Amino acid sequence: MTIARACLGAFLLGLLASPLAATKDLRTKEQRLYDIKLRKAQWEVESRKLEMDNNKSEYDIIQELYDEKIETLESLNKARRAFLHSELKYSEAVFQLDRTRLEFLKDATRVTIREARKYRTLDGRRQVDIVLENASQLDQALSLNPDREESEIRPLLEIQNLKVSLTERLGTIVAEPYEILVPSLPLGEATRLTFRLLHDYEDVVVDLTYLDGSKELLHIVMRRESSQDLPTINSVQFSQEGDLNTRVNFDLILERLAEDEKTFRLALVNLPREITPAFVDPGTNANLTQVKFSEEVTRQQLELELQIPEKLSRGYVDQTIEFYVFVTDAAGFERIGELNRKHRGPIPLEEINTIPGNKERFELIPRGRGALETLIANRYQEVRTGEEVKVRVDLLNTGTLEVERVHLVLTPPLDWTWSSEPDTIDRILPGEKEPVNITLVQPDGIGVSEYDVRVEAAGYEGPERIEAQEKDITIRVEQRARVVRNALIIAAVIALVIGVAVGSIKVSRR
Repeated sequence: MTIARACLGAFLLGLLASPLAATKDLRTKEQRLYDIKLRKAQWEVESRKLEMDNNKSEYDIIQELYDEKIETLESLNKARRAFLHSELKYSEAVFQLDRTRLEFLKDATRVTIREARKYRTLDGRRQVDIVLENASQLDQALSLNPDREESEIRPLLEIQNLKVSLTERLGTIVAEPYEILVPSLPLGEATRLTFRLLHDYEDVVVDLTYLDGSKELLHIVMRRESSQDLPTINSVQFSQEGDLNTRVNFDLILERLAEDEKTFRLALVNLPREITPAFVDPGTNANLTQVKFSEEVTRQQLELELQIPEKLSRGYVDQTIEFYVFVTDAAGFERIGELNRKHRGPIPLEEINTIPGNKERFELIPRGRGALETLIANRYQEVRTGEEVKVRVDLLNTGTLEVERVHLVLTPPLDWTWSSEPDTIDRILPGEKEPVNITLVQPDGIGVSEYDVRVEAAGYEGPERIEAQEKDITIRVEQRARVVRNALIIAAVIALVIGVAVGSIKVSRR
């Protein structure tokens, strides 16, 4: 044991007095620390080996003496246990040395994010491309393993079964696939991973999980790029219905992921000229024809406001109008003008696809409505018993569609009969009115009283039945004699007034 300790001391002194210690050390602090840990592990191996060899020699000597009946079995067993114990310690020291070297290699292993860019595809998907590179420190690994060749170290720096995810700062995964497995990433090589962002983020955390379960979190701000120079355009409410003489609003989301500043034009294709459009900024209510994007402004939300006229052409009503909104440059805007002048009507889809720019398809269904109103000038009448009652009713179309097969529906008093001229009106255009003359006939033996007649009107707009609000007419029936007496009284009063007037004129002339 004394010989082993003396040899170990001499070995340590030799290392400390080596020329490397005497020269100026230009290594980093980490490299020096790794060197100290490695030397300590190596010294432990040498120490345990010396101890094991010494115990092995003592065991062999006692074995020979035991065979010659000089040493006891107890001494032999004791020497054997000491040898086995020192052998185990030596194995542990060798294992610890290998572990220290592997830890140094792990510390020399580096994964670097060479590129991280966010962009939007033509179909509107937000995607992220991340380029990971195995940038492990080969020089550092070689300096810590001077007894090994580069060809031996390179495979040890290969990264295997690396799991990659994109999360936010709280650890929630924000992209799919939720996890990508990189089976192997050799030293100096790179791999490109593509994720789809579930929400629009400017920065994310790259979560790296290594084979041994250790994690590394790298917070990055992604560089914005675009798969093409023009902004993308999308809408959630791309298909809507609207009544005539109303406004319909479509949402527009424009996005351009680039770092330079540019201005683009907004244009409509295949929208009927009768419908008045406007691109509106919901924040300022300003009407826009162009939009500007810059490094700070990468997303704009607008509204497309369409004013549907009251007298829209009948061919568009209750039909699906398909049109397109373009965001384009000057060349695309000029191309749209050329196609409009060429066709003077809807542009075929194959020619629409030749327009440079991004587009979004929209649908508008203008809904018309028919409405009727009954207009009655005199809703109170006095008649004599036995006389017919004549009433004029004007039927007005207050809707935006023509109403067909319009007719009156009367609810007369009991036993009364009625007729109308005309019986049915074939068509009433919006804003127009048509007269209907009603004749009511009293039954025989009718009593003196007031009678109510309910008047309704109905028609059809296609298969849909249109009804007007009901109105009442009051008819007062008086006896014929009383009517004659009233007429005589009125005539007498008129004659009296005339007489007084004539007398006044004669007196004034005198």
